Amino acid sequence: MHHWTMGRRALLGGAAALAATGGARAQGTGSLTYVGWSHDEAASRPVLTEAFDRFRAANPATRLDVVGFPWGQMQQNLVLRQRSNQPQDVVQLAERWLPQFARVLQPADLREVMGAEIAAAIDPGLLRIGQVGGRQLGLPWTAASIGMVANRKVLADAGVTEMPRTVDAFADALRRIKRSHAEVVPYAFATKNNLTMSPDFQVWLWTFGGKLFDADDKVAVDSDAARAALSFLVDLSREGLIARDVDRPDSRRLFGQHRTAFYHDAPLARGFARDNSGQGAAFDQHVAAAATPVLRAGDPTRSLMWGHLLVMPNARNARIAADSAGVRLIRHLALDDETQLRYFRAVGLFPVTRSALATLSGDTYVTEWARNAGTAEMDEPSTWANAADLTNIVGEEVQAALLLTKPPAQAIADMANRLRRATANQRRT
Repeated sequence: MHHWTMGRRALLGGAAALAATGGARAQGTGSLTYVGWSHDEAASRPVLTEAFDRFRAANPATRLDVVGFPWGQMQQNLVLRQRSNQPQDVVQLAERWLPQFARVLQPADLREVMGAEIAAAIDPGLLRIGQVGGRQLGLPWTAASIGMVANRKVLADAGVTEMPRTVDAFADALRRIKRSHAEVVPYAFATKNNLTMSPDFQVWLWTFGGKLFDADDKVAVDSDAARAALSFLVDLSREGLIARDVDRPDSRRLFGQHRTAFYHDAPLARGFARDNSGQGAAFDQHVAAAATPVLRAGDPTRSLMWGHLLVMPNARNARIAADSAGVRLIRHLALDDETQLRYFRAVGLFPVTRSALATLSGDTYVTEWARNAGTAEMDEPSTWANAADLTNIVGEEVQAALLLTKPPAQAIADMANRLRRATANQRRT
């Protein structure tokens, strides 16, 4: 199995902006509270409800309470529940939230709790997305990357017979698509919503050899590489190869209607394409997991680390037994192949265990995505306590350049100055 990389390792240290004032309950056998968001989403609700019901049937002595919040409200509600000492024994987190919540929730080190079974079941590189400061604070539940997706039909209709591997070939392909399909947005790059613009820009920043921050946590974005990356995107916009007012949901709809050739998404992209096309699995033939083009042949392809984690808040530092109710639930959701594969087949989220992934070796979409994700990097703002502020700064300056209200060099300079001010009294979490 390939190894997954996380980029710069987040270091456990500074407190998040909202520190916990209460402590989670010690894990008990009588009742168990799970808090997450996926089971409240329409696509995931049936399969996860069934997974929770199977856990209840296998653990009749444990009362499982399942609490759900919309994804956008999860972070706020986790902090509020922790402050008021409401139970949350097992919690679902997005991978980019873990550095901030390492201090808020004070999760248990699952290697200490579960021992060798974790490394035996899951590739060590993949486990890195749940690590902070060398501790396994989260166990991957599903993981891959925010990667590039390509529409084979749009490419073929434009006479593009090979997936573009380099930046120059990519731009040429976009121009060919535009010439043959005037109504098509060749590349549905996110041009609104900082939460999607920042990750999409970072992928190109890395591709051109830049970073937002260096290894010493200094702002590094004021660079030739960053200016080149943003200038590349602005040039695409000037040529009409990317469009204004596009967010991830817009990209998904365009893709399912054969009105874009490329965009960035999580592995759920194939499921969204099935739904938006109205063709179901018949649309799969048009969906390809594409490697982000590289600046020079031989460079590693870049994408953004992505995944969902399960953590066990443990502010009181209680001893958690390997057979406790919370650990059994984590084992059931993340380490049980049957549960993992049912989840994959229902909504398209990749499993994490070696054995479950092995059963999908014949699925080209899964295997190619996994290979492309092998050089994924962690979202850079996420490792700062004020991650939301930094994400907004990056998105706002990228959008200013795309809207032609600032030259790319000015947008990069302003981004660097604003990031310096925003991180002056902060430190990485």
